[in-house]
Amino acid sequence: MTKKDSGTKKSSISVEDLYQLKQISNPTFRPNTNEVYYSINQANKEDNGYRNTIWKIADIPQQFTQGLPNDYNIKWSPDGELLAFISVRGVQSSKPSLENKSPKPQIYLIPFDGGEAIQLTKISNGVNNFEWSLDGTKIVFISKLNKDELEAPSEEEQKEMLPDEIALMNMEKKKFEEKKTEPRVITRTEYRSGTSYKDDKKGQIHVIDLESKEVKRWTNSIEDDYNSAYLLSDNSYVVTARQKPGEGDETRNWELLKISPKGKVSVIIKDHYGWGLNFELSSDGKKAISTISDENLGTLAQERLCVYDLTDGTRTLLAEEIDNHKNMAIWSEDDQHIYFTVPEKGLEAIWRVKVDTNEIEKIVGGKKVIAGFDISTDKEWLTYHAFHVNDPSKLYRYHIPSEKEELLDAPNEKYLKKKKLGKTEEVWYDGNNADFQIQGWIMTPHKFDSSKKYPLALNMHGGPHVMWSNHQSIPMFHEFQLLAAAGYVVFYCNPRGSDGYGQEFFQAIEKAWGDNDSQDILNGVDLVVKRGFIDEKRMCITGGSYAGFMTAWIVGHDNRFAAAVSQRGVYFLSSFWATSDGARVLIDDEFGVSPLEDNPFLWERSPAAFAENITTPLRIIHSDQDYRAPIPDAEMLFQGIKRSNPELDVEFIRYPGEGHELSRSGQPTRRLDRLEKIIEWFNKYCQPEKYHSIVKLKKATEKLKKEAFEQLHEKMKDLQKEK
Repeated sequence: MTKKDSGTKKSSISVEDLYQLKQISNPTFRPNTNEVYYSINQANKEDNGYRNTIWKIADIPQQFTQGLPNDYNIKWSPDGELLAFISVRGVQSSKPSLENKSPKPQIYLIPFDGGEAIQLTKISNGVNNFEWSLDGTKIVFISKLNKDELEAPSEEEQKEMLPDEIALMNMEKKKFEEKKTEPRVITRTEYRSGTSYKDDKKGQIHVIDLESKEVKRWTNSIEDDYNSAYLLSDNSYVVTARQKPGEGDETRNWELLKISPKGKVSVIIKDHYGWGLNFELSSDGKKAISTISDENLGTLAQERLCVYDLTDGTRTLLAEEIDNHKNMAIWSEDDQHIYFTVPEKGLEAIWRVKVDTNEIEKIVGGKKVIAGFDISTDKEWLTYHAFHVNDPSKLYRYHIPSEKEELLDAPNEKYLKKKKLGKTEEVWYDGNNADFQIQGWIMTPHKFDSSKKYPLALNMHGGPHVMWSNHQSIPMFHEFQLLAAAGYVVFYCNPRGSDGYGQEFFQAIEKAWGDNDSQDILNGVDLVVKRGFIDEKRMCITGGSYAGFMTAWIVGHDNRFAAAVSQRGVYFLSSFWATSDGARVLIDDEFGVSPLEDNPFLWERSPAAFAENITTPLRIIHSDQDYRAPIPDAEMLFQGIKRSNPELDVEFIRYPGEGHELSRSGQPTRRLDRLEKIIEWFNKYCQPEKYHSIVKLKKATEKLKKEAFEQLHEKMKDLQKEK
């Protein structure tokens, strides 16, 4: 083989390729230039974690920070001289202090032309979010504190204290923290999320002066939990948000506030409805943009774009002609336009609306999913990162006047050229009852031969109100290509209830998860089978969260699949309502009742109710610390199947310490293990020869490892005897 031939040889996608794939995020223009700065995230094999580094492009991509381990949330000073970002770095002092020992996220500053990043804040609980003041002399940020911390001595007062006094305060603080969890006293309805229990700390607003480095705390509230803030142009007030007081953790009603340096609160917007509130202030501080939902529909409503006039509290809805979600809204520098993204039919494009006239136009479209963007200060340039069918991450710069797009970085391109990738075909077909057209995709293995028979892997999305595409980010790009490399034809689609197809489509699963939506999916399976290259006896099914629900629901009503893997699913709606974090509102909104009002109805809508009908070999994958779809649902499904059909091959796999995001941001080794367990289960029933061959190889490898260990052990014993 020649040198040239060896360089062009391609290999199949493997689980280990996860460590090679890089995801771009947070593209940002340096003010008054068209230079782009951005982040790249990559799984790291050495420490079983992740690296998030900042990069820049003037002429070519250059790494700008080391990312040890995580530099993120990059924001420029108004003059473009300093880049601020959040990072966790270094080892804190061993001297007695009121700070926790583990490093916390802090704000760092670095000049535009590089150099050593300077740590700006040294806040004991770390920094959650920040924004520059418009004149660049200050930064307003959020740090969380509890009642005792709010009442504790200030940093200036601590300087006057003796080391013994500080050590004693640390001991008292540690004792108090231990008491809060032994036993843990719960008084709030939403008391945990992610992979941990919520503490009693609330986000407080701080302002740091960049010249003096003096930090002032502007709020001192034990009720309000602030998560973002903007310092007005006169540096005398911040505009921030809070959940409406008196309505509890689960309220989706919000207020916008103006807060003075002395903590005086003025309510400027009384009612904003949404599952969380993200807003952006105009440059003159007189208006704010956000997305808003419909209180009558709750989670069944698409988010709309609104502008608030902060002087009189009036609200204007914009771009209502677009019958889809509006996402990631940002102002142009002159406050004349609002730019935003819209998901539609498996694509996501950048639009803009003129604030005064409500005129809308699509600025950047094409065959891609745009996942984040920024506008230059002169309004001539856009930069954005996008997912593509054969590349999960590319960075572009777009010149608006000339409508010319320029590829700036494709960090995976060289690597993926060495890989055998599956080919994806888009299909449209009739959904159940032919009342909607459904968009789906068929991915075929490398060197696909339509005259042969292949096993089918059906993969479904969670949400339920999200949109899948043939343009995917790393987790699904890698998973689908891995299945194709293992010899499967992969099918996936957007059934009714998905985003990107209008409000009627979005709302069409109300009170009926599993009915028409499952048939939309199965109609797609039928379509693929009719192509003639699928072995109907070798079809498998998987999905997570809402798609975990759907996996269990389908195999409880249909026995066409040879194997199923249900992941992080919702299987018992009443249990989910009682144990989930803020996601319990899905039951209230999507089904219109709670277990207190109609428990029999919710049981009839639960996959666990049909456990006795399941005859498909099932592997249930769940994380022990999944507080979005808590594990009791998986336990209920597993026990229901085992009790009803003890002979059925059913396995329950639990990942300790992981949460709902295992497949996207869990420990890399666990992510790889999950992928291997999905394919292993599918192979067991759809490709048994391959399954037994791999099992045999694993056993042989384990035997060799054991023998090598025993030989090494004996050698060490002999060396010890000689000594």
